[in-house]
Amino acid sequence: MTNASHTNEPQHLYEMSWAYTPSSIFAFDSGTGILIDANPAAEALSKYSREELIGLSITMLHPEDERERVLAEYLKPGNQPTPHPDLHLQCKDGRCIPIRSSTSKSVLLDGRTISICVYLDITDRVAYEHQLSTQNWALSAYALAALALGQVRPSEELLLQAICDAITYKSIYVLAWIGVMEEGPEESIRVAAKGGTGQGFLDGIRFSYSKNAPEVQGPTGTCIRTGKLQVMEDSETVAAFRPWREQARKYGICSIASIPLRIEDGWRGSINVGAAQPNSFEPMAIEVLQHLAEQIQSGVHAVEQRRLLLAERAHAAKIERQLTETLSAMVAPIVLAMEMRDPYTAGHQGRVAEIAVAIGKEMGWTEARLQGLRVAAQVHDIGKISIPAEILTKPGGLNAAERAMINQHSETGYTILKDIPFVWPIAEIVRQHHEKLDGSGYPLGLKTDAILPEAKVLAVADIVEAMASYRPYRPGIPLDVVLEEIEKESGTLLDAETVRICVDLFRRKHFMVPGWIRS
Repeated sequence: MTNASHTNEPQHLYEMSWAYTPSSIFAFDSGTGILIDANPAAEALSKYSREELIGLSITMLHPEDERERVLAEYLKPGNQPTPHPDLHLQCKDGRCIPIRSSTSKSVLLDGRTISICVYLDITDRVAYEHQLSTQNWALSAYALAALALGQVRPSEELLLQAICDAITYKSIYVLAWIGVMEEGPEESIRVAAKGGTGQGFLDGIRFSYSKNAPEVQGPTGTCIRTGKLQVMEDSETVAAFRPWREQARKYGICSIASIPLRIEDGWRGSINVGAAQPNSFEPMAIEVLQHLAEQIQSGVHAVEQRRLLLAERAHAAKIERQLTETLSAMVAPIVLAMEMRDPYTAGHQGRVAEIAVAIGKEMGWTEARLQGLRVAAQVHDIGKISIPAEILTKPGGLNAAERAMINQHSETGYTILKDIPFVWPIAEIVRQHHEKLDGSGYPLGLKTDAILPEAKVLAVADIVEAMASYRPYRPGIPLDVVLEEIEKESGTLLDAETVRICVDLFRRKHFMVPGWIRS
């Protein structure tokens, strides 16, 4: 390839490039694959001398399982440089180095067709990628475990299964399972969750933590019995693993790690992880698995505490629901008593409730909130119980004193309702249902955001029903006129969004109130 010897200084630029480049360069016959020359960097990398390399087939620089591929790719004719990823250099000292190689196009030189192959040692890169892969696996495992813990209704089973899936998801581990110690004379270990392509390994195997059972000699039984980490680096060389060796081979399991679990005020067990290669549990992987064990321990405890809390909440909700139903049932006789005093407005509060709830639904309010709105609407005029019946049914206009008495009904209603333990602010809604956005309403003269949303809805519903309904002392006002009137007050006296929805309900959606008699 060159006349310059390694003992003499290079005399030309090309000779300097060949001698001093850090890249390992091999020249070979592109017809036979026989090495013709190698530069000093190639000698240093392969541990062979130049004399040993010349005449050797380039395939012999690779492990046996790669030689057929090397021969096919390196001797393939081509007009462009060709990369060859995922290969290994078999060094003279027995080491196998990961490399990235690239062959040049063939050229005719001194009557021979020659190609150049450059080898790049990527040991550090592979190690970095492995470390990065392990870190990514760890992050993925943590994320999946956290996702399981963050479910709306997490359970112990869901969490344990999520951990097994997290460990085996896109990783080198083919099996992950959770073993739980069972109390009883058999002292067996229950498979609580499992994941991975090798989970068939568990079929038909009895696991035990008993001192007298042979199963305890395996990593899982020993881990649970002693509460200590167990790592079996190679199932083929560990005598205690002989009973399960054939099953492990069948499912591609060569090394196993068992990490102890102890749930506070609960059970004992272990995380058991199987890998297809020996010596697969480096310190970082063990650390990740131990962190996942801690997540299981805290997670299962949290799930149990959450279960107890939810049970207590369900009981409290049941009591609250019963109280709400009882209080709501009290509304009916109150409304009936009021209607008996003022038969001319019988059904007014129920119809106002229908209109208000329809508006609330359009606003997207929850069923619980709508129920509160309905109750408030059904008793919004309860304060009128203190007003003499002759004033309530008076056919003509009211004088100032009578008007003042009527205007007091909101405050009186608040006084009647404020000590009843409703789950909604019923008394305050009733108190505010005659307030106006500009502060001109009564009894408090509240403005804009100081008025409860329910009171704003109730105010519009009350006005529409009262104006449009028939009264013995006046006919009902046509609905179109009523809607025009509230539109005039939209944004100044009445809430604009409530008015818009109310008008849309009647004009476009043709909303009807059951039993409503209008002119």
